[in-house]
Amino acid sequence: MLKIPTALDVTPPLLAPLRRTSPEEPATTDSEPRKLKKRRKGRKSGENHSWENDSRSSRSSEKKQMRLFLIGGGSLLILIVTGVVFSMNGSRKPSEPVVREAPVVAPANKEPVNPGDPNQAPVSDVVFLAEAEPLAQKFLKATTVEELLPLVRNPETAENRMRRFYPDGKFKAAGLSQFNTSGELDLLGGFRAIRVMTGDFDEKSLVFTDTPGVLKVDWESWVGWSEVPWDEFLSSKPFEGKVFRVTLSPVDYYNFDFLDESKWQSYRLISPDKEHSIYGYAEKGSRLDQRLRPNADTKSVALMLSLKFPKGTSSNDQVEIEKIINEGWVEEENPK
Repeated sequence: MLKIPTALDVTPPLLAPLRRTSPEEPATTDSEPRKLKKRRKGRKSGENHSWENDSRSSRSSEKKQMRLFLIGGGSLLILIVTGVVFSMNGSRKPSEPVVREAPVVAPANKEPVNPGDPNQAPVSDVVFLAEAEPLAQKFLKATTVEELLPLVRNPETAENRMRRFYPDGKFKAAGLSQFNTSGELDLLGGFRAIRVMTGDFDEKSLVFTDTPGVLKVDWESWVGWSEVPWDEFLSSKPFEGKVFRVTLSPVDYYNFDFLDESKWQSYRLISPDKEHSIYGYAEKGSRLDQRLRPNADTKSVALMLSLKFPKGTSSNDQVEIEKIINEGWVEEENPK
């Protein structure tokens, strides 16, 4: 039962006073557990965090290892494939400077059984170059017709032409500054052409016969020989065809005896020394015109043409193209 206090009763305090500790006293046992608990909480939190990191790190490490394994395996595979391809390519003969290999190579210092026989296999390019360079040096060092004759093809025919081309039988040596400037060989039927640079730094093609052991130079294509000197041809205006080596390109020009552009197709003809430029005409649409026209991707072509003037013409630079003697400046057949 509740007792109502009287005035004489002493009432107990409702709150117990706090127990204080002096500053110099060591930490109480109440605070100690709190600190330990805090540290334990910290360790637990740290342990959980460390476990998550370790787990992620482990998984990351496994991924890295797998990635490295894949990269390493792929690299090894590439190396193996590269090695196989390299070994296969290494077993092949290099393509430079050799363009093709002949099945039979005649000794360079011996005459073939049938010189000039088209059925006889040509020399390999390596052997050819070894023979051609000293021959080119001799040819380009020559200063007389007598020095040239042993070096050229068809000397029995070339001699008469040389005598007319070099009236006194002497000339200035072209000289050889560099042999095979392009590093390539041009195959022209039974001939091979090499780019050389003369002593005057003029780069030209030097054509050789492709006969084993007896290489010769094609003198006519080197000098751009024509049946009649250009000055004489233009002044005398012959109406019979004469053979000329020219560089041909289509043009749109019609005059004098060739005014009718519906009948004629015009071409510019340039001499080998580039000293003369004239106009040549062929009947438009004819077979000759079709053969003369360069391909769409070719601006000009080298040809051997028979040229003549119309009878009674008053022009000295417009001629009729009678026929094509040869495509290119090298006569395939023995010259007559």
